Amino acid sequence: MPAKKSALPATAKKRLKPYVDRGISNGIFADAKPVQEMFWRKARDPALATTIDELGGIDAEPAQQFVTETVLVDLSAILRQKRYTAHLEIWEVAHRTVGMASGNPRPACFIMGQAVVEDDDVESEASLFRLSLWDGDASLADDIERDGTYAMAVSCKNLDAEILDLRPMQGLSAFADEKYDHGSREDLLRSLYDVTPIAELEDNLSTSLNDYRLIEATVSYSGLQNSRSGSQFGKMLLKDDSTMTMDAIESGENLLLNCITSTGIASRFGKYSRVLALVTAKVNDYGLSANLECAVGLVVVKPPEPEAPASGDDDSEDDASSYFNTNSNVPTVGADEDEEDEDDDTPVETPAKAPQADSADDSTDETATKADSSSDSDSSDDDDWDDWD
Repeated sequence: MPAKKSALPATAKKRLKPYVDRGISNGIFADAKPVQEMFWRKARDPALATTIDELGGIDAEPAQQFVTETVLVDLSAILRQKRYTAHLEIWEVAHRTVGMASGNPRPACFIMGQAVVEDDDVESEASLFRLSLWDGDASLADDIERDGTYAMAVSCKNLDAEILDLRPMQGLSAFADEKYDHGSREDLLRSLYDVTPIAELEDNLSTSLNDYRLIEATVSYSGLQNSRSGSQFGKMLLKDDSTMTMDAIESGENLLLNCITSTGIASRFGKYSRVLALVTAKVNDYGLSANLECAVGLVVVKPPEPEAPASGDDDSEDDASSYFNTNSNVPTVGADEDEEDEDDDTPVETPAKAPQADSADDSTDETATKADSSSDSDSSDDDDWDDWD
């Protein structure tokens, strides 16, 4: 008779019992159920199906021993970590494939939001978090939705960090829907960061991809653009009070912050929206640019619905390929620079310099993309956002 899916086979139970007992004593889990679930998930894993069949199927002792060893690989790592329960509110979730240019594609999912971490029934203050899921773990986020609230078992090296770097616990972590009353997103951002005027960003540049600046700005342009590979990314042009002064207008100074962002963010905020945004800022050959990580709407204006192009129309004017070299990749938004070196080959492309002055008609903002493309078309070496000084 096949072993019951709610219990471990005798071979696995005997081998795993010391680890289960240690996990219970360390408060990592309350009983053997999580380990039982790990075993049967491994037994049903399509990646292991061929090996299990060659060993006689899951009812055969050799196959059970093999699956037990795969569980121990994950379980031994879990026992070295401190387990926390994180109550998560999802602000941004982006599924991507990393490493395509190097011929080593890896599925990944990058999540950002606010979290309250529970440790021995004591809840922390609300904080921002990032959660990066790689390879098989990326599928854990297949069903989660932006603005959803979930509970999840996680590890975290430093609960005092400005942004919590949460990690899934292999085999134990899963997103569980929950109703949890999270606080104001705006209040959280303002409590963690001072607002930096756009005009002062050049004197306060980011030193890494995690060194954020908070800006409060109005959207002057928001849209989606295509890379030569056919993927899309978001572009936004932002203004704030510091860039719309009469002195700035008369001097011809740069009146726009040119941002690359995710397609989701660019699709949520239309022209004249007012947002609080976390950005990383850098100056390159084309001037001040930024990577926009997340945005909270203070006043939201929905962007217009895109019209389906007529058959045979020439869409070359909407092609943003001039932002990219022939072998460039899609801009990286939310990538985890702490991953292995093989993941560092997906650069964030820096957009070209924004227009130097506005005309009296704000409609010129919407043509900024074309101006950027023409100014960049002679460049053979776009700036790489992974190459921080």
